[in-house]
Amino acid sequence: MTQLRDLFQDLPRAILKTSWLEVLMNMKIVLDDQVTERSVRADLAWELFFKSKTEMPKGHGEPLLPFANWFWDEMGQRAGRLMKYSKGEATVTIPPLAPEALDFVVRLASFWADEVYLRKGGSLSGNMWRRPVVNVLDDDTLEGAERPLTSRKETGSIDRFLMPLLGPGRAFFRVRLVEKDESAARFHSHSHVDEYYLILSGKGTLRYNGSETEVKAGDLVGKPAGPEVATQLIADRGERLRILDMEIWHDRAQVSKDIIVNPDFKELLLSGSGWAAIVPEESLITPEDFFRHYNQGYKRTRDGGWVTSRNRGHKRTREE
Repeated sequence: MTQLRDLFQDLPRAILKTSWLEVLMNMKIVLDDQVTERSVRADLAWELFFKSKTEMPKGHGEPLLPFANWFWDEMGQRAGRLMKYSKGEATVTIPPLAPEALDFVVRLASFWADEVYLRKGGSLSGNMWRRPVVNVLDDDTLEGAERPLTSRKETGSIDRFLMPLLGPGRAFFRVRLVEKDESAARFHSHSHVDEYYLILSGKGTLRYNGSETEVKAGDLVGKPAGPEVATQLIADRGERLRILDMEIWHDRAQVSKDIIVNPDFKELLLSGSGWAAIVPEESLITPEDFFRHYNQGYKRTRDGGWVTSRNRGHKRTREE
């Protein structure tokens, strides 16, 4: 007890002598083109995830997430400002990446360290640390990995994917520039994704279940999971729409299981790890039949009907 009291008496003096930046671990990450002992083998992971030794996928940000999640987990074993047994430096072996791909890795590493260096041919660069910032209004001066994560549709509309440039995790953000009379996405709902839309510029129409309303710059639209709210944003008021589309997943983005309903198309999409199927909306029936005949053998048919079947563990068969 006396030792514990002395510890807390000495703690304020220690804090006065040491700034918080010094109390928290000052981390350094070196991206090395050579394999070193105990280095993180991002060179192998890059080729495994992307089937390339130099380039990063272009367009949608989703293909980058598996690598980003892997990198995140690896760094979590070696870095972290409150990891007391960290040695303050981690080495990551990388392949000969193209400039935009290298920028992507540097951005990920910059979340974990105040100093990020590139060692190439034995020579060490200056600090390449990148700030965790993107501009959602400026499409003309995109930097590094921001450029390949821009996708132009046949309609002329543009999607700029901000994840995982801003880190992996449960959030998935994108900027959507919607041309006149086009929509940002289908009229759709999510079962396990909270979604929010911030109108950055322009005017348009918000379809919200059975209602329609005008939206303009500055409006923030809420679409929490639970009520199965279906929404669609349409640029039908003579202007292009610029939207910040923000999804919050219940687990890792684009991997968690989610049921997406497209009412206009009369279909349900089962999405997520282990799921990839479309179910016609017309095939849905009430669950009463399931409970009423739970202990009777039968098989469901495609049209929602049933046929008698002898199922293992069920002596009775459904006859009515």
